[in-house]
Amino acid sequence: MSMLSEKQINSINQKILSNRVFKFTGSIISGVDTPSDIDYTVKITGYKKMMSVGEYYDYVLLKVTIIGVNDYLSKLLFSPEQTEDGKMIAKSFESRLYKFYSDLNLDINRFLHIFESDIRTTIDDLQFDLPKPITESKMSRMSRNAVRTTVKDILNVIKNKNAGEFYLPGENGEEYSFSNLPFSYSVNLFIEIDDNIDGYVLNGYYLSEDNVIEILIKFNPKTLRKNAYNIIGELNDIVAHELEHGFQYITEGKVYQEPPTDSLSYYTQIDEVKAQRVGFRRVAKLRKLPFNDVVKEWFENHKDIHELSEDECEKVINVIIDGK
Repeated sequence: MSMLSEKQINSINQKILSNRVFKFTGSIISGVDTPSDIDYTVKITGYKKMMSVGEYYDYVLLKVTIIGVNDYLSKLLFSPEQTEDGKMIAKSFESRLYKFYSDLNLDINRFLHIFESDIRTTIDDLQFDLPKPITESKMSRMSRNAVRTTVKDILNVIKNKNAGEFYLPGENGEEYSFSNLPFSYSVNLFIEIDDNIDGYVLNGYYLSEDNVIEILIKFNPKTLRKNAYNIIGELNDIVAHELEHGFQYITEGKVYQEPPTDSLSYYTQIDEVKAQRVGFRRVAKLRKLPFNDVVKEWFENHKDIHELSEDECEKVINVIIDGK
């Protein structure tokens, strides 16, 4: 069997492999036929004599770098959630990944046949260079009592079914203050009554200059009881979301900037994604629903708010769920 020269290897690496991203779509685990979607790059690093069927052969050494995992199973194994359950699941499958390594090597071998028909290859170095996920802020662990108390106070005002502007926790400039929360804040609640709508409209903003959460709600008093469950869920989402923004301003050095005018840019801002994740996780925990389902449901039910196209909506959902 002829060997690639050092000059040929350098040429292949520089002119072909360095500019190419490969995709692996085979199955990962023996006995599990689910196709994968993995992006990777390859570099030839040299030769090594290895035994096969009782004889020594020259094997091309490959350095493979996984740069993208795009299917559910690959994410579960190679980019697990940083929780005890996520790490445990990934760890439990480590010993069953031989098929993946073997088939990945075979894919690369087939490609390199165009340079040497009898080439033998082995993955000598497998690395991961995956984008870091947008992690959930520690704020979500500090704000549970704040969210619970604030939502309860807002609901106590809403149930009176009176339109107007209200200040919480009091009308004399009082602020919410919690021992484990590194800042104080107040709520400015705007209630509008509309007898002609069946549902409700609900939104919120964080005013960084005053540490105020603005909540705006419009509803029909006759359908308030019917919509109460959804209103409670959304209030938990909004308050947790806006408190996350407060945390970003007070403790992370966030500086106010005019938000992007187009919806896709707005919803994919890193700070906005963090806040969305905090709010949706609060709802998921409250309703005991999968986080992914809560995210998808909100974007499906609030097209009038986010004004994203179907493709844009899918991109935003993926960023929120996957953190990238």
